[in-house]
Amino acid sequence: MARYLSVDCGGTKTAFLLCREDGTAEAGCILGPANYMVNGTDAVLSILKDGILKVCMQAGIGQSDIAGAFIAIAGFGDVPGDVPVITRLVEEAFPRIPLAIGNDTENALAGSLLGKQGIHIIAGTGSIGLGIDLDGRYIRSGGWHHLFGGDEGSAYWIGCQLLVHFTKQADGREEKTDLYGYMMEKYKLDCPEDILKLVITDWQGKRDKIAGLSRDVSELAEQGDPKAIEIFRCASVELGLIVEGIFSRGNFDSPVNISYSGGVFKSMKYLRPGLEETLTDVPHQLCEPQLLPVAGGILLACRKSGGSISEEMTENLKAAQNIS
Repeated sequence: MARYLSVDCGGTKTAFLLCREDGTAEAGCILGPANYMVNGTDAVLSILKDGILKVCMQAGIGQSDIAGAFIAIAGFGDVPGDVPVITRLVEEAFPRIPLAIGNDTENALAGSLLGKQGIHIIAGTGSIGLGIDLDGRYIRSGGWHHLFGGDEGSAYWIGCQLLVHFTKQADGREEKTDLYGYMMEKYKLDCPEDILKLVITDWQGKRDKIAGLSRDVSELAEQGDPKAIEIFRCASVELGLIVEGIFSRGNFDSPVNISYSGGVFKSMKYLRPGLEETLTDVPHQLCEPQLLPVAGGILLACRKSGGSISEEMTENLKAAQNIS
């Protein structure tokens, strides 16, 4: 029986999933972040080697037993000149595995809409959108580097907005809300200036640490803090603009199916109103993703290695995707 491997390298974690050809899971694990532009190529290769070794050991197989793999790498393709270099490094690291490499939007789109036309938004550590239109063209929007002020609507962007409001409330530029006291207490700050030591010295400005602050925004929104709710509203507007950017450049169905993935969408009830308002001029319907990105990678691994995708396979993948 053929086996397919999916690797979903993201800005916060990397998920590995090994399945049989009918979509049933054999092994899986989750390791650390693997965005080559943030973590470096050596770190990405190390994560890939550790994870693939781990799932092969769990399943009791060798790498040559894998019929096809799709490795989705955050940032891949953003700088065209890097593509052949990264491709060569990964292929040299795994010469016994027939593999394809792509951006982590590709497996997300494949899983969410099962390969059908539409638009998918990712809002995890970073943010980006990808659409595939009726002509089979892939269209991307967003995903510019966070140092450019990009990744709008992402967990990192939301975390930065929390820090902006905290500092404004600390120095009198903004009226204090519960947000201020929450941050002082949770992070044991003796004075508001201690936030500088926490983020810059202790966290070293790490992107995933700042992205983790988005969970605080979610908690504050649940408590009814107006600034936290406003942060989500602004995030939803930015994510809606990504969708508009894709829709305006492609030939899509009307209404177009829009799916989503990433931890930010755990707070969908705070995002939906702003998304709907921003997308007033885009005939659309929001669709819950059919499969997680890591399961979408199994579909791509199968398709790119010449295998066939059955309804049984996609149904089994719904259970398999949670193994990691």
